[in-house]
Amino acid sequence: MEEPVRSQARLDQTKRLSNAILRRTVVNVVLFMVIYLVLYGGFVTVFGSTVSNAVYELLDYNYTLHTMLASTFMICSAIGFVLGIVLVVRSGINRALRYFDLLLDSVSDILAKSDGPVMLPGELAPTAMALNTIKATSEQNERAAKAAEDRKNELVVYLAHDIKTPLTSIIGYLTLLEESPDLPLEVRERYTGITLDKAYRLEELLDEFFEITRYNLQTIPIERSRFDAALFVNQVVDEFFPLAEGRRLNLVYEGPAELSVFADAGRVARVLNNVIKNAVAYADPGTDVRVRTGLVTAADGFVWWELTVSDQGRELSPQHLERIFEKFYRADESRGSAAGGAGLGLAISREIARAHGGDIYASSDAGLTSFTVWIPQGPSVARS
Repeated sequence: MEEPVRSQARLDQTKRLSNAILRRTVVNVVLFMVIYLVLYGGFVTVFGSTVSNAVYELLDYNYTLHTMLASTFMICSAIGFVLGIVLVVRSGINRALRYFDLLLDSVSDILAKSDGPVMLPGELAPTAMALNTIKATSEQNERAAKAAEDRKNELVVYLAHDIKTPLTSIIGYLTLLEESPDLPLEVRERYTGITLDKAYRLEELLDEFFEITRYNLQTIPIERSRFDAALFVNQVVDEFFPLAEGRRLNLVYEGPAELSVFADAGRVARVLNNVIKNAVAYADPGTDVRVRTGLVTAADGFVWWELTVSDQGRELSPQHLERIFEKFYRADESRGSAAGGAGLGLAISREIARAHGGDIYASSDAGLTSFTVWIPQGPSVARS
Protein backbone atom coordinates (compact mmCIF):
# COMPACT_ATOMS: atom_id res chain seq x y z
CA MET A 1 0.00 0.00 0.00
CA GLU A 2 2.86 2.34 0.80
CA GLU A 3 4.67 1.79 -2.53
CA PRO A 4 1.70 2.88 -4.76
CA VAL A 5 1.35 6.01 -2.63
CA ARG A 6 5.03 6.83 -3.15
CA SER A 7 4.73 6.18 -6.90
CA GLN A 8 1.73 8.49 -7.13
CA ALA A 9 3.61 11.16 -5.15
CA ARG A 10 6.55 10.93 -7.56
CA LEU A 11 4.21 11.21 -10.55
CA ASP A 12 2.51 14.25 -9.04
CA GLN A 13 5.87 15.87 -8.35
CA THR A 14 7.08 15.22 -11.91
CA LYS A 15 3.84 16.64 -13.29
CA ARG A 16 4.14 19.77 -11.16
CA LEU A 17 7.75 20.31 -12.23
CA SER A 18 6.89 19.78 -15.93
CA ASN A 19 4.00 22.21 -15.68
CA ALA A 20 6.20 24.78 -13.95
CA ILE A 21 8.86 24.57 -16.68
CA LEU A 22 6.20 24.71 -19.42
CA ARG A 23 4.48 27.72 -17.86
CA ARG A 24 7.77 29.57 -17.48
CA THR A 25 8.73 28.80 -21.10
CA VAL A 26 5.32 29.89 -22.47
CA VAL A 27 5.43 33.11 -20.46
CA ASN A 28 8.94 33.86 -21.73
CA VAL A 29 7.86 33.19 -25.36
CA VAL A 30 4.84 35.47 -25.01
CA LEU A 31 6.96 38.19 -23.41
CA PHE A 32 9.52 37.92 -26.21
CA MET A 33 6.79 38.12 -28.87
CA VAL A 34 5.21 41.16 -27.26
CA ILE A 35 8.54 42.96 -26.81
CA TYR A 36 9.69 42.05 -30.31
CA LEU A 37 6.45 43.15 -31.96
CA VAL A 38 6.33 46.37 -29.95
CA LEU A 39 9.91 47.24 -30.86
CA TYR A 40 9.46 46.21 -34.50
CA GLY A 41 6.15 48.03 -34.84
CA GLY A 42 7.52 51.12 -33.12
CA PHE A 43 10.58 51.16 -35.36
CA VAL A 44 8.52 50.75 -38.51
CA THR A 45 6.01 53.38 -37.42
CA VAL A 46 8.54 55.97 -36.30
CA PHE A 47 11.44 55.42 -38.66
CA GLY A 48 9.97 53.26 -41.41
CA SER A 49 9.08 56.01 -43.91
CA THR A 50 12.25 58.02 -43.25
CA VAL A 51 14.56 55.03 -43.64
CA SER A 52 12.68 53.74 -46.69
CA ASN A 53 12.88 57.11 -48.47
CA ALA A 54 16.57 57.49 -47.61
CA VAL A 55 17.38 54.05 -48.98
CA TYR A 56 15.23 54.71 -52.07
CA GLU A 57 17.18 57.90 -52.67
CA LEU A 58 20.53 56.12 -52.22
CA LEU A 59 19.49 53.58 -54.84
CA ASP A 60 18.84 56.39 -57.34
CA TYR A 61 15.16 55.69 -57.12
CA ASN A 62 15.61 52.12 -58.37
CA TYR A 63 12.27 50.59 -57.49
CA THR A 64 13.36 47.00 -58.09
CA LEU A 65 16.34 47.17 -55.75
CA HIS A 66 14.29 49.02 -53.16
CA THR A 67 11.65 46.30 -53.26
CA MET A 68 14.29 43.56 -52.92
CA LEU A 69 15.87 45.27 -49.90
CA ALA A 70 12.47 45.73 -48.29
CA SER A 71 11.69 42.05 -48.80
CA THR A 72 15.09 41.05 -47.41
CA PHE A 73 14.46 43.21 -44.35
CA MET A 74 11.09 41.56 -43.80
CA ILE A 75 12.62 38.07 -44.18
CA CYS A 76 15.46 38.90 -41.75
CA SER A 77 12.94 40.27 -39.26
CA ALA A 78 10.91 37.08 -39.51
CA ILE A 79 14.05 34.93 -39.11
CA GLY A 80 15.08 37.00 -36.11
CA PHE A 81 11.61 36.55 -34.64
CA VAL A 82 11.77 32.76 -35.09
CA LEU A 83 15.34 32.57 -33.76
CA GLY A 84 14.30 34.56 -30.73
CA ILE A 85 11.49 32.13 -29.98
CA VAL A 86 13.89 29.20 -30.47
CA LEU A 87 16.37 30.77 -28.04
CA VAL A 88 13.65 31.33 -25.45
CA VAL A 89 12.48 27.71 -25.76
CA ARG A 90 16.08 26.53 -25.58
CA SER A 91 16.52 28.57 -22.42
CA GLY A 92 13.57 26.67 -20.89
CA ILE A 93 15.12 23.35 -21.93
CA ASN A 94 18.47 24.41 -20.46
CA ARG A 95 16.70 25.29 -17.24
CA ALA A 96 15.24 21.79 -17.10
CA LEU A 97 18.70 20.35 -17.79
CA ARG A 98 20.13 22.49 -14.98
CA TYR A 99 17.62 20.82 -12.66
CA PHE A 100 19.10 17.46 -13.61
CA ASP A 101 22.61 18.83 -12.98
CA LEU A 102 21.51 20.06 -9.57
CA LEU A 103 19.96 16.68 -8.77
CA LEU A 104 23.13 14.91 -9.90
CA ASP A 105 25.27 17.22 -7.75
CA SER A 106 22.98 16.63 -4.76
CA VAL A 107 23.19 12.85 -5.15
CA SER A 108 26.97 13.13 -5.48
CA ASP A 109 27.08 15.17 -2.26
CA ILE A 110 25.06 12.49 -0.49
CA LEU A 111 27.39 9.76 -1.73
CA ALA A 112 30.40 11.87 -0.74
CA LYS A 113 28.83 12.29 2.74
CA SER A 114 29.12 16.07 2.62
CA ASP A 115 27.88 18.15 5.54
CA GLY A 116 24.71 20.18 5.47
CA PRO A 117 21.28 19.58 3.96
CA VAL A 118 20.51 19.29 0.25
CA MET A 119 19.53 22.70 -1.16
CA LEU A 120 17.48 22.93 -4.39
CA PRO A 121 15.31 25.60 -6.08
CA GLY A 122 11.72 26.04 -4.96
CA GLU A 123 10.38 23.99 -7.87
CA LEU A 124 12.38 21.02 -6.55
CA ALA A 125 11.39 21.43 -2.90
CA PRO A 126 9.67 17.99 -2.67
CA THR A 127 12.73 16.39 -4.26
CA ALA A 128 14.99 18.21 -1.81
CA MET A 129 12.90 16.88 1.08
CA ALA A 130 13.10 13.34 -0.31
CA LEU A 131 16.88 13.58 -0.79
CA ASN A 132 17.35 14.97 2.73
CA THR A 133 15.28 12.06 4.06
CA ILE A 134 17.45 9.60 2.14
CA LYS A 135 20.58 11.33 3.44
CA ALA A 136 19.35 11.24 7.04
CA THR A 137 18.39 7.57 6.72
CA SER A 138 21.76 6.73 5.19
CA GLU A 139 23.62 8.54 7.98
CA GLN A 140 21.47 6.80 10.59
CA ASN A 141 22.16 3.39 9.04
CA GLU A 142 25.86 4.18 8.91
CA ARG A 143 25.88 5.14 12.58
CA ALA A 144 23.99 1.96 13.44
CA ALA A 145 26.48 -0.12 11.43
CA LYS A 146 29.40 1.58 13.18
CA ALA A 147 27.79 1.01 16.58
CA ALA A 148 27.30 -2.66 15.73
CA GLU A 149 30.92 -2.90 14.63
CA ASP A 150 32.05 -1.22 17.85
CA ARG A 151 29.94 -3.65 19.90
CA LYS A 152 31.45 -6.57 18.03
CA ASN A 153 34.98 -5.28 18.63
CA GLU A 154 34.12 -4.70 22.28
CA LEU A 155 32.90 -8.27 22.60
CA VAL A 156 36.04 -9.63 20.98
CA VAL A 157 38.25 -7.68 23.40
CA TYR A 158 36.34 -8.86 26.46
CA LEU A 159 36.14 -12.40 25.14
CA ALA A 160 39.90 -12.55 24.67
CA HIS A 161 40.48 -11.13 28.16
CA ASP A 162 37.99 -13.33 30.01
CA ILE A 163 38.92 -16.55 28.24
CA LYS A 164 42.58 -16.10 29.03
CA THR A 165 42.25 -16.62 32.81
CA PRO A 166 40.43 -20.00 32.89
CA LEU A 167 42.33 -21.18 29.83
CA THR A 168 45.67 -20.40 31.50
CA SER A 169 44.57 -22.32 34.60
CA ILE A 170 43.48 -25.32 32.53
CA ILE A 171 46.80 -25.41 30.67
CA GLY A 172 48.71 -25.00 33.93
CA TYR A 173 46.99 -27.84 35.77
CA LEU A 174 47.09 -30.17 32.76
CA THR A 175 50.79 -29.43 32.30
CA LEU A 176 51.38 -30.16 35.98
CA LEU A 177 49.52 -33.45 35.71
CA GLU A 178 51.49 -34.42 32.61
CA GLU A 179 54.89 -33.50 34.04
CA SER A 180 54.26 -35.03 37.47
CA PRO A 181 53.00 -38.58 36.95
CA ASP A 182 53.98 -39.51 40.52
CA LEU A 183 51.55 -37.11 42.19
CA PRO A 184 49.37 -38.69 44.87
CA LEU A 185 45.97 -39.85 43.67
CA GLU A 186 44.08 -37.41 45.86
CA VAL A 187 46.16 -34.50 44.50
CA ARG A 188 45.59 -35.64 40.91
CA GLU A 189 41.86 -35.90 41.59
CA ARG A 190 41.83 -32.40 43.10
CA TYR A 191 43.74 -30.94 40.14
CA THR A 192 41.45 -32.78 37.70
CA GLY A 193 38.40 -31.38 39.50
CA ILE A 194 39.81 -27.84 39.35
CA THR A 195 40.57 -28.26 35.66
CA LEU A 196 37.03 -29.48 34.99
CA ASP A 197 35.57 -26.52 36.91
CA LYS A 198 37.67 -24.13 34.82
CA ALA A 199 36.50 -25.86 31.64
CA TYR A 200 32.87 -25.45 32.72
CA ARG A 201 33.63 -21.83 33.55
CA LEU A 202 35.05 -21.36 30.05
CA GLU A 203 31.96 -22.92 28.50
CA GLU A 204 29.74 -20.62 30.55
CA LEU A 205 31.68 -17.55 29.39
CA LEU A 206 31.36 -18.57 25.75
CA ASP A 207 27.62 -19.16 26.15
CA GLU A 208 27.18 -15.70 27.67
CA PHE A 209 29.16 -14.01 24.93
CA PHE A 210 27.27 -15.77 22.17
CA GLU A 211 23.97 -14.83 23.78
CA ILE A 212 24.76 -11.14 24.31
CA THR A 213 26.12 -10.98 20.74
CA ARG A 214 22.83 -12.31 19.43
CA TYR A 215 20.82 -9.88 21.54
CA ASN A 216 22.94 -6.88 20.54
CA LEU A 217 23.27 -7.46 16.81
CA GLN A 218 19.65 -8.28 16.08
CA THR A 219 16.19 -7.69 17.45
CA ILE A 220 15.21 -10.20 20.11
CA PRO A 221 12.29 -12.27 18.79
CA ILE A 222 9.51 -12.44 21.38
CA GLU A 223 6.92 -15.19 20.99
CA ARG A 224 4.25 -14.73 23.63
CA SER A 225 1.87 -17.40 24.84
CA ARG A 226 -0.35 -17.87 27.88
CA PHE A 227 0.97 -20.11 30.68
CA ASP A 228 0.78 -20.67 34.45
CA ALA A 229 3.36 -18.31 35.99
CA ALA A 230 3.14 -19.99 39.41
CA LEU A 231 4.13 -23.38 38.02
CA PHE A 232 6.70 -21.72 35.76
CA VAL A 233 8.43 -19.83 38.61
CA ASN A 234 8.49 -22.88 40.89
CA GLN A 235 10.11 -24.96 38.14
CA VAL A 236 12.89 -22.37 37.70
CA VAL A 237 13.37 -22.08 41.47
CA ASP A 238 13.65 -25.87 41.83
CA GLU A 239 16.70 -25.87 39.54
CA PHE A 240 18.64 -23.85 42.14
CA PHE A 241 17.94 -26.00 45.20
CA PRO A 242 21.24 -27.94 44.97
CA LEU A 243 23.24 -24.73 44.62
CA ALA A 244 21.28 -23.05 47.42
CA GLU A 245 21.77 -26.00 49.78
CA GLY A 246 25.51 -25.82 49.16
CA ARG A 247 25.47 -22.25 50.49
CA ARG A 248 22.93 -23.01 53.25
CA LEU A 249 20.26 -20.81 51.66
CA ASN A 250 16.49 -21.22 51.75
CA LEU A 251 14.62 -20.65 48.48
CA VAL A 252 11.14 -19.31 49.25
CA TYR A 253 8.33 -18.90 46.72
CA GLU A 254 5.75 -16.20 47.45
CA GLY A 255 2.75 -16.02 45.18
CA PRO A 256 -0.56 -17.59 44.19
CA ALA A 257 -1.00 -21.28 43.47
CA GLU A 258 -2.10 -20.42 39.92
CA LEU A 259 -1.36 -17.33 37.85
CA SER A 260 -2.14 -16.95 34.16
CA VAL A 261 0.22 -14.61 32.27
CA PHE A 262 1.01 -13.79 28.65
CA ALA A 263 4.73 -13.66 27.78
CA ASP A 264 7.61 -15.52 26.14
CA ALA A 265 8.22 -18.24 28.74
CA GLY A 266 11.62 -19.23 27.36
CA ARG A 267 12.94 -15.65 27.43
CA VAL A 268 11.52 -14.88 30.87
CA ALA A 269 13.04 -18.11 32.18
CA ARG A 270 16.44 -16.76 31.09
CA VAL A 271 15.78 -13.54 33.02
CA LEU A 272 14.62 -15.33 36.17
CA ASN A 273 17.54 -17.76 35.93
CA ASN A 274 20.04 -14.88 35.78
CA VAL A 275 18.48 -13.00 38.69
CA ILE A 276 18.13 -16.02 40.99
CA LYS A 277 21.67 -17.14 40.16
CA ASN A 278 22.90 -13.68 41.08
CA ALA A 279 20.98 -13.70 44.38
CA VAL A 280 22.18 -17.19 45.35
CA ALA A 281 25.79 -16.21 44.63
CA TYR A 282 25.72 -13.10 46.85
CA ALA A 283 23.23 -13.86 49.63
CA ASP A 284 24.61 -14.35 53.14
CA PRO A 285 24.73 -18.03 54.15
CA GLY A 286 21.80 -19.12 56.27
CA THR A 287 19.41 -16.49 54.88
CA ASP A 288 16.40 -16.65 52.58
CA VAL A 289 16.25 -15.95 48.87
CA ARG A 290 12.63 -14.97 48.18
CA VAL A 291 11.00 -15.19 44.75
CA ARG A 292 7.70 -13.32 44.58
CA THR A 293 5.30 -13.13 41.64
CA GLY A 294 1.86 -11.69 40.93
CA LEU A 295 -0.19 -9.29 38.84
CA VAL A 296 -0.11 -5.59 39.67
CA THR A 297 -2.66 -3.09 38.39
CA ALA A 298 -1.32 0.42 37.83
CA ALA A 299 -3.29 3.61 38.50
CA ASP A 300 -4.26 3.82 34.82
CA GLY A 301 -5.76 0.32 34.92
CA PHE A 302 -2.89 -1.32 33.03
CA VAL A 303 -1.86 -4.73 34.36
CA TRP A 304 1.75 -5.83 34.81
CA TRP A 305 3.27 -9.19 35.67
CA GLU A 306 5.70 -8.59 38.52
CA LEU A 307 8.63 -10.88 39.34
CA THR A 308 10.79 -9.97 42.35
CA VAL A 309 13.85 -11.80 43.68
CA SER A 310 15.19 -10.61 47.06
CA ASP A 311 18.13 -11.67 49.17
CA GLN A 312 19.86 -10.55 52.35
CA GLY A 313 23.54 -9.77 51.88
CA ARG A 314 25.97 -7.02 51.09
CA GLU A 315 24.28 -3.71 50.32
CA LEU A 316 24.84 -2.12 46.92
CA SER A 317 25.64 1.57 46.65
CA PRO A 318 23.54 3.89 44.43
CA GLN A 319 26.52 4.21 42.07
CA HIS A 320 26.58 0.45 41.52
CA LEU A 321 22.81 0.26 41.14
CA GLU A 322 23.01 2.79 38.29
CA ARG A 323 25.50 0.66 36.36
CA ILE A 324 24.58 -2.86 37.39
CA PHE A 325 22.74 -3.60 34.13
CA GLU A 326 25.59 -2.41 31.91
CA LYS A 327 27.41 -5.02 29.85
CA PHE A 328 30.68 -6.24 31.37
CA TYR A 329 30.25 -4.16 34.54
CA ARG A 330 32.16 -6.11 37.14
CA ALA A 331 33.19 -3.92 40.04
CA ASP A 332 33.95 -5.93 43.16
CA GLU A 333 30.89 -4.59 44.94
CA SER A 334 28.51 -5.13 42.04
CA ARG A 335 26.44 -8.14 41.24
CA GLY A 336 26.78 -8.00 37.48
CA SER A 337 29.02 -11.04 37.40
CA ALA A 338 27.60 -13.68 39.66
CA ALA A 339 30.10 -16.32 40.61
CA GLY A 340 32.75 -14.75 38.44
CA GLY A 341 30.57 -14.35 35.34
CA ALA A 342 31.38 -12.09 32.44
CA GLY A 343 29.07 -9.35 33.69
CA LEU A 344 26.49 -10.14 31.00
CA GLY A 345 23.67 -11.94 32.81
CA LEU A 346 21.88 -8.84 34.08
CA ALA A 347 22.51 -6.99 30.81
CA ILE A 348 20.85 -9.86 28.94
CA SER A 349 17.96 -9.79 31.41
CA ARG A 350 17.33 -6.12 30.74
CA GLU A 351 17.43 -6.67 26.96
CA ILE A 352 14.79 -9.40 27.25
CA ALA A 353 12.54 -7.41 29.61
CA ARG A 354 12.64 -4.37 27.34
CA ALA A 355 11.95 -6.51 24.28
CA HIS A 356 8.69 -7.45 26.03
CA GLY A 357 7.89 -3.77 26.52
CA GLY A 358 8.79 -3.96 30.20
CA ASP A 359 11.95 -3.42 32.23
CA ILE A 360 14.00 -4.60 35.21
CA TYR A 361 14.96 -2.57 38.27
CA ALA A 362 17.28 -3.08 41.23
CA SER A 363 17.14 -1.72 44.77
CA SER A 364 19.27 -2.24 47.87
CA ASP A 365 18.54 -1.03 51.38
CA ALA A 366 19.99 -2.20 54.69
CA GLY A 367 21.42 -5.28 52.99
CA LEU A 368 18.12 -6.30 51.39
CA THR A 369 18.71 -6.36 47.64
CA SER A 370 15.82 -6.86 45.22
CA PHE A 371 15.56 -7.26 41.47
CA THR A 372 12.09 -6.61 40.06
CA VAL A 373 11.01 -7.52 36.53
CA TRP A 374 7.90 -5.96 34.97
CA ILE A 375 6.22 -7.59 31.96
CA PRO A 376 3.18 -5.82 30.45
CA GLN A 377 -0.07 -7.78 30.32
CA GLY A 378 -2.56 -5.15 29.21
CA PRO A 379 -5.85 -3.98 30.74
CA SER A 380 -7.78 -7.08 29.71
CA VAL A 381 -5.95 -9.61 31.89
CA ALA A 382 -6.79 -8.14 35.28
CA ARG A 383 -7.81 -10.72 37.83
CA SER A 384 -9.94 -10.19 40.89
